[in-house]
Amino acid sequence: MGTSRNKIAAIAALTTILPIAALSQQGGAAGGFEVDIGVNSRLTVDDNFQLRPGSAGTSTVFDNTLTFGISSDTGTQQFRLNGSGIFRYADIPGRTISGFEDPNLRLRYRIENSNSRLTVSGNYRSVDREFLDPFEVAQEEEAFNAINSLINPGAPELDTDGGTRTTRNAAIRYETGLNAPLGFSIGLSRAEQDYSNLVIANPRLFDTRTDRINAAVTAKLSPVTTLDFDVALSEYEADDTVQTERRTVSYSVGLSQDINPVLVLDARIGWTEVDTDTTGGSSTRSGTNGSLKLSKTLPRGSIFASLDSKLNQNGTRTSLRFGRDLQLPNGSLSASLGLTRTPQGNTNYNAAVSYGHTLKSSNITVALNRDVSTNNINEEILDTRLTVGYGYQIDAISSLNFSMNYGRTESADALSGTPTRTRATLSAAYSRALTQDWNMTGGVTWRRKTEDNVADATSNSVFLSLDRNFSFRP
Repeated sequence: MGTSRNKIAAIAALTTILPIAALSQQGGAAGGFEVDIGVNSRLTVDDNFQLRPGSAGTSTVFDNTLTFGISSDTGTQQFRLNGSGIFRYADIPGRTISGFEDPNLRLRYRIENSNSRLTVSGNYRSVDREFLDPFEVAQEEEAFNAINSLINPGAPELDTDGGTRTTRNAAIRYETGLNAPLGFSIGLSRAEQDYSNLVIANPRLFDTRTDRINAAVTAKLSPVTTLDFDVALSEYEADDTVQTERRTVSYSVGLSQDINPVLVLDARIGWTEVDTDTTGGSSTRSGTNGSLKLSKTLPRGSIFASLDSKLNQNGTRTSLRFGRDLQLPNGSLSASLGLTRTPQGNTNYNAAVSYGHTLKSSNITVALNRDVSTNNINEEILDTRLTVGYGYQIDAISSLNFSMNYGRTESADALSGTPTRTRATLSAAYSRALTQDWNMTGGVTWRRKTEDNVADATSNSVFLSLDRNFSFRP
């Protein structure tokens, strides 16, 4: 990989000294310094906690979760440090767990002035995979990638067959010339994922590390025309059976043009080269990439059409999308539909829907995403995720909540050998404020897992929790 690889690895390694994790901030909106603390005790009884064909018996899990958030907001700086941990006792057929589990941290710091901005962020989590909710993991990782402008490596695996999963991510980004005719930005990131103590050997689960550096120059040629040049270098290493090392270099030029006050054209053209080294030899793939998007502002939203082409180690993937954003009297709708063509020439539908509707005493949310991505063993995966939520406020102190999560992963082309997997979760819960500080929630959950050539698995559980959250300003 040469000297450039060592340089980027050394630079990105500096970011790993940051503590890192995944929790949402509760306070800090009013500015100043604030501390948020939460306590949640939850008892769950599940007739097939490990979600395996043929239950081994009933499991009882008692989790005491402690969360904290430290935030500080000034006119030019924003600081967030959030964390959580679980004191757990679990009686699972075949073993008993007791002690501190699932350390989970997230850090984000931003400082800016009228013309520049520095952002530092990261997360860390080490968790027993049997206790992971794959739908929550997907939401956390997508949020972290979106905030830090990172490339989404694909949807997380839907299976949780035991072992420990440790993730460490860090990113730093500097931008200058935010309000000047000429701007510059540079970003560094590192993402690590490790597996240990796997109960079932899985060739799809192995340690990986990705270092990335990208820089961009932006020129505002006129009030309606912006030109930018972007260059990126990424280094990927995997402890898989063939010890993969991959180096990706890409260059691109983009143009944003306001054709008229309501019509905007975004276009980009570039070149990508991917070099892969394994124990079986070396290979190089290179070619053009680009995108074209036309969007129009309408009285209650916008409409767009886009075409993009991306090259990776498998070849070129092309996607066509048509979308509509619509503001409704009591909510909003954002939707797109299109086609994605894989490097092997297979065509799949893609879709993205986000809908929210709020009434006086109830609300409903729907989120759907269906798209193609490439996993760590170079398979083209078609991933579908659907989430539906409904909440009803009974009175001032009690409410009902229903939720559904559905996920499906399958091969996107004929050459991918990935099995078709589905996961589904249905949950109903009743919540009541016992006092001004304490809340009680009880409910039931049903889960189901299916996989090619494996018997289906289902589980039923009941849960009861008590929680309290409070904030103070020192």
